[in-house]
Amino acid sequence: MKKLLAGIVVLGGIAGAVAYKLKKEQLEKELLDQNLNLLSEKKETCCCHEETNDTCCCHDEENESCCCQDENKEACECQKNCACEDHENPITDEIDDQMKHHLDIESDSRILELASSEDNLDEERPIQHFVEFKTEEDMEAFKAHVIEKGYVVTRGENPLQLSVLHIAPINRSELLANVYYLANQAIKNHGHYEGWQSRKVL
Repeated sequence: MKKLLAGIVVLGGIAGAVAYKLKKEQLEKELLDQNLNLLSEKKETCCCHEETNDTCCCHDEENESCCCQDENKEACECQKNCACEDHENPITDEIDDQMKHHLDIESDSRILELASSEDNLDEERPIQHFVEFKTEEDMEAFKAHVIEKGYVVTRGENPLQLSVLHIAPINRSELLANVYYLANQAIKNHGHYEGWQSRKVL
């Protein structure tokens, strides 16, 4: 009888441990699902314009959409100057495949030109990009973004043109990554990416 009771106690302990483990795993799974749901949700944030307190610019976390709302939460036309700290520009257009193809062709042509002049493409050198804008405000917004990324920015030949410099070898994939980034930032700030140049390095 004692052995039977001991066996029942042992089995009860095992059953309790299994139940506890299953419960713990269930709770961990629920917590994980909640975290994944939070990550997948697009959080919308709003801020009010400095000039008028009754108009707010709302956008999601990934800057994929932007709309303005009045104090009654009624949708209204999105405005360019949204005074949000984390959302400086509601325009989120990116360079399309056609533009990428155009940038690829122009870059390949310049790389081939350097290679044919016996340039040592593996040597680091200043690579100069040119971007032009319609307004001083757009130009300054672009400038702030790219300086934060480590580019050196100076004035170009025209009042609304910038020269953007970075030091690198002529590596096609890395070069195009810089070209795409700068072209995309130009579009976001109503500008136009005009191309790049580099001096020959022997």
